[in-house]
Amino acid sequence: MMKTASRLSTTRRHFLQLASALPGLILMRPLWARSESFEATQVDQALALLTDGQAMADHADIELDVPDVAEDAGKVPIQVHAPLPGIQKISVLVEANPSPLISISHIIAPAEPYVSLRVKMRATTRVIALAHTSEGIFKAEREVSVTAGGCA
Repeated sequence: MMKTASRLSTTRRHFLQLASALPGLILMRPLWARSESFEATQVDQALALLTDGQAMADHADIELDVPDVAEDAGKVPIQVHAPLPGIQKISVLVEANPSPLISISHIIAPAEPYVSLRVKMRATTRVIALAHTSEGIFKAEREVSVTAGGCA
């Protein structure tokens, strides 16, 4: 009788621990979910998936810092600073790469809307930064010349 009661108590305790963790896991799922936009092989396809067909506008306040000429195509530095009101995420795309979408960074206030990364580039191409805000989607783009490809 005592073993059954202690086993029942242990089972109940495990159930309550799992049940209390479930809401947190459900809320965090979007943070680790992989966007199908990463599966796109063309930049237009990735942009369509990222924007859900919503129009994008150029924005002068988005600072996209990339080199004019990439000395090492295996590690090209990209920095994006998008100090826009209501910013939710910053996406970075490299047009000529086999998978154009490089990153999606979720911005949670009061974090600075800044992303810095190094990427491989296949060839001379456009780098596109998208700033997803509560007011719409804004972009900045720059051309980067690559002397020797870094992606297969």
